[in-house]
Amino acid sequence: MQDNGTNKGHPAELAVDGIVFKPIALSDPVPLGRQILGAGKLAPPEVYSLYAILQTGDFEDVRLDETFDLRAKGTERFIAFTGDRIFRLFANNREIKWGLETINEAALRLFSGASDNEAVFLEVRGGTDRLIKEGEAVDLTRDDVERFITAPRPKTYHFFVNGQKYETDQPQLTGLQIKARVSGWNPEHDLMLEGHGDDPDRIIADDEIVDLDVTPARRFSSVPKANFG
Repeated sequence: MQDNGTNKGHPAELAVDGIVFKPIALSDPVPLGRQILGAGKLAPPEVYSLYAILQTGDFEDVRLDETFDLRAKGTERFIAFTGDRIFRLFANNREIKWGLETINEAALRLFSGASDNEAVFLEVRGGTDRLIKEGEAVDLTRDDVERFITAPRPKTYHFFVNGQKYETDQPQLTGLQIKARVSGWNPEHDLMLEGHGDDPDRIIADDEIVDLDVTPARRFSSVPKANFG
């Protein structure tokens, strides 16, 4: 008799308190919530909150003693949280349930469906949306519901001062603004732009605007002020 695959189980993935998903196998395509937790060797099941990540990206509560039809939902990923305190947030209008007091940028990228050239922003109504930086963790303990969106990743510009790399989202800075980025800048020193190719080195005045949208990146150094007598 030909095997139609019904005895192979239903493959799925389960993460616990984060987004590290590990494979689990469910023999029943319509398992109870406690069976899903059991497949992940999580016991006792009563100490966990379980959510399915639907194809839409939304989270759906999976109760311990209620069945969940994996075939109808098209669901392959679940997240379990230790405890029952849950924070509600939205990522690109997808409703997320999160069982930790903070959520990191990597999780927000995953749940919002951010592409490689997109960044995640905290939506600030009536203000400027705040960029969530790589590796940043966002506090979810505030009273209001957090909403996150994705948008094209801001372009960054790099320059070097005394060999140390700096970055900015501004394509141009004045000499004074560049010096202000350098911790412990000696006010008795000038900012010198190192020449590229046949261009000579030259001093940058405080009010001079320097274009940073160039390749290779600008290189500056700190030099003692020249004394004229």
